[in-house]
Amino acid sequence: MKNISLKTIYLGALTAVFAVTFFMFVAFDIHSQQEQTEAALLEEARTFAREMDAVWEFMDNSQYTINNTSDGIYEFKGLHCAVVGKSVGTIFSKDNDYTIRYTNYNPRNYQGEPDEYEQEALTEFNENPNITEYYGIAEFGGVERFRYVQALEVDSGCLECHGDPVGEIDITGHEKEGWTLDSVGGAISIVIPLEQQQQVMQGNVIRDVVYFLLLTTLIGIVVYAITMLFVTRPLNRMKSAFGEMQGGTLAVALDERRSAKEISLLIMRFNTMAEELQGIYSNLEDQVADRTVDLREANDALERQRDALEQLNEKLEQEMRFKSDLLSMVNHELRTPLTSIITFAQIARERSQSGDETERHSWEEIEKNSQILLSMINNMLDIARSDAGSVRATCEPMDLGDIVASVRTTIAPLARKYDVGFGTSVAPDVPLVNGDYEKTARILENLASNAIKFTPDGGTIRLIVECDEDTGGVRIVMRDTGIGIAEEDKERIFDRFFQVDSTSTRKYNGSGLGLALVREYAALQGFAVSVESELGKGSSFIIEIPRESVIGDGDV
Repeated sequence: MKNISLKTIYLGALTAVFAVTFFMFVAFDIHSQQEQTEAALLEEARTFAREMDAVWEFMDNSQYTINNTSDGIYEFKGLHCAVVGKSVGTIFSKDNDYTIRYTNYNPRNYQGEPDEYEQEALTEFNENPNITEYYGIAEFGGVERFRYVQALEVDSGCLECHGDPVGEIDITGHEKEGWTLDSVGGAISIVIPLEQQQQVMQGNVIRDVVYFLLLTTLIGIVVYAITMLFVTRPLNRMKSAFGEMQGGTLAVALDERRSAKEISLLIMRFNTMAEELQGIYSNLEDQVADRTVDLREANDALERQRDALEQLNEKLEQEMRFKSDLLSMVNHELRTPLTSIITFAQIARERSQSGDETERHSWEEIEKNSQILLSMINNMLDIARSDAGSVRATCEPMDLGDIVASVRTTIAPLARKYDVGFGTSVAPDVPLVNGDYEKTARILENLASNAIKFTPDGGTIRLIVECDEDTGGVRIVMRDTGIGIAEEDKERIFDRFFQVDSTSTRKYNGSGLGLALVREYAALQGFAVSVESELGKGSSFIIEIPRESVIGDGDV
């Protein structure tokens, strides 16, 4: 993320604060001006209503004087409160946008018919005696106006023309309505135009906004100027000083005056740092010279060590060649004679079947020990090939039943000699698998010979091949009733030259390479090897062939 300059941050923050404050102020000012305008219109309407009430009351109080002669004789002139009130309202509304009139649900003439707004007001007055005013901004004649409706109270003077009995003709020639002192005698409706008040409100809002803009602009300029003078400029000087130091000029000192206290403290610490760097740099050449000498000596020592390593490598190469020659000698000079010994021992044993028992037993011992020795030699040669990286595994279809039969032929005689029962079981649904025939056979031979070695006389060994329903692969299990393996030795038994310390029960010695080869040959083919054992109760070595190696119906 790209860093933003302090100047930009300040301008952005001030702009954001100004915008938010400006809109809040405008909204608040408009709301306040609207409230003030409505209050002024309400007061104006109430004033008109009070004046009309005064006219109405004056006429009510003057009825006796108007309708009686100087001799006290009653002579109705037709000039009563309602006529005067309506006439005054009509005269007042002439040639202007103001309207003052009287209205009721059932007026005595059509001019007093209430409109929708006045009906709502009359309903409120009749339903709730505590409500005597009804006002707000509403439409009148297709234009928005301020409307004010005030309830008219009924007094004793009103009952003369509007009281009981209902239907009686009063002095004005109209039927009485049957009002009581608790009735609502209609309402006075006042309509006031909004144009003048709205113009005043707009003028006030514009004035306030202009004043606010001027004030906030002045404050922003002052804040920005102070920030530039006491913060940004000192920081820019420090930036330039860092640039000079980067260019190699360490003799840099800044003036901390005319800066804020915090910036001044920062500048002082920068000056201190510059002085320390200059002092360090003055001694740097001597230190570089010392380090150069040390590096030269170290290089000389490394050169000597490299020569020693080269000599050691040459010696190791000679030893490796010697090892290769030795393995070649073992392969040609030991295996061939040993194979011949085993062959002649087998021939001699067969010829002595009906002869001397001691002689036959001797030939059997020679054959048995020769087989063990040949197995050890083969394991050693395979380990050597593995270390040399020359061991490869083929991938071809193989029948595990054939491999088990071959292993049984090789291992069964050895098991009989050591009085161990050896059996095999191959499930009929075991499919062909991809792998290396020779190495798989070697795996099973090493597992079987290892089981014979640690199984007491009379024990049993069983080689089982079956399908693994959980994984879709194949499982090969070599199960024995031997001495078992301790929990802490289960992983170590696959290490080279490691042998469980049980010489009292082991039937013959070995090289300790058989299980190591089992794991290496299995890994070459993508198989997994594991062991399950309980000390004193036997062991089960498990070879798991994955589903990917199984040849299905559609595989070739």
